[in-house]
Amino acid sequence: MTLLQVAVAAFPDTPMLLCALVVLFLLILWKQHKTNGLPPGPWGLPVFGVLPFLGRDPHLVMMGWRHIQRILCADYCARQRAQREFTLKYLAKADTEKQTEDEIDALLQYIRDTNGEPFDFNSTISATISSIIESILFGSKLEQEGPNVKILVDSIQAASRLSAQASFQNFLPFLSFLPQCRNGNEAWKVFASHVTRLLERHILGYDARATRGLVDAFLHQSKRGDSENYFAFNDDDLIANCQTLYIGGSETTSTTLTWGMLFLLSNPDVCEKINAELEEVVGKTRRPSLADRPNLPYVNATLMEIQRCNYIGPLSLPHKAIRDTTINGYVIPEGTPILANFWSVFMNEKNWPNPREFRPSRFLDEDGNLKKIETFIPFSLGKRSCPGETVARQEMFLVVTALVQAFTFHVPEGEAIPDPDGSLGLMYEPPRYRVCARPRD
Repeated sequence: MTLLQVAVAAFPDTPMLLCALVVLFLLILWKQHKTNGLPPGPWGLPVFGVLPFLGRDPHLVMMGWRHIQRILCADYCARQRAQREFTLKYLAKADTEKQTEDEIDALLQYIRDTNGEPFDFNSTISATISSIIESILFGSKLEQEGPNVKILVDSIQAASRLSAQASFQNFLPFLSFLPQCRNGNEAWKVFASHVTRLLERHILGYDARATRGLVDAFLHQSKRGDSENYFAFNDDDLIANCQTLYIGGSETTSTTLTWGMLFLLSNPDVCEKINAELEEVVGKTRRPSLADRPNLPYVNATLMEIQRCNYIGPLSLPHKAIRDTTINGYVIPEGTPILANFWSVFMNEKNWPNPREFRPSRFLDEDGNLKKIETFIPFSLGKRSCPGETVARQEMFLVVTALVQAFTFHVPEGEAIPDPDGSLGLMYEPPRYRVCARPRD
């Protein structure tokens, strides 16, 4: 006789008692839900909440809840404000176009050297954007050796990919012993060790009289004891900021560009319209520059549609309410984790008719001029919007225009263009694919 059978025999009314307890538990939850004034939302399980119901595409599941989730809030302490303001001021003054152009030169030469043979676009563009971020941070590319660059890029991608498998650890820390959590944590440690090694090598050549890059500017600030915000610029902050800029500045942009090439392969007419506009405005004797950007509406519309379609950050990073807050009559308790569902914003049919269709013209008015659309927020909005927005937009413009001006692209013979179905890790990642490039006449 099993233990359950013994219990039932000893207490004949056990099933009815269990049913009564379940009903009582649900009534308590319902009453608490109502009296606390929490916003409406899906019912979850005790301890695990809604995690078991999110599946492999949580952004799509949450899209079904979009009529009850419209809040974005995050902790924003004095330390974060000081570092954000510092980063924005530095990037506004830095000559990031020159640093980007140098790496694009190397990218174009690499593609020429393929002589029309297939190459992996994902890893190629990741290495280029990673080198751009490295130049912005340190003033020059420290990792000259190919294997080391590949190790750094691979470590970023591995950490991003494994984040999806271990994401539940953010909500259930006691499960950190599970293999997928250990693997995810180990991947982040490998990535962090590479960034720390680069930082330590750079600091050996530090000179208070020179500013080679953002790291030097940070070090200058940390050594100014008379600065009002010097408390926010210590060694731990420097390491954390370098890691954040590598992830936020390299992987996000390279992922967007990888999606972009996939869309261009699937829509060759868009690629030819871009090239026609470049020929008319820029010509063939020089590369497009940031000064050309206001005169290239179709190029800009295409970049915006690339960011909107298959948006790389369907769900925001977790934020939290720093105090009890009431919005539209609903109470958000202090400490509540909050995520924004950006996928719902960019796939809302009211704002974007046929949202799965790749159509740059949706960003142009009837005269062909670029339209401002308030619901287009690829870098989020408010005080916690992406501080690297300006640099990212510059990188995407310069890379895409340089590639389209110099080459035509197609998939290798016998290979099909992948379907635009991604996988959600730290970002919404595109499938891997190879391309062949032919120089334009």
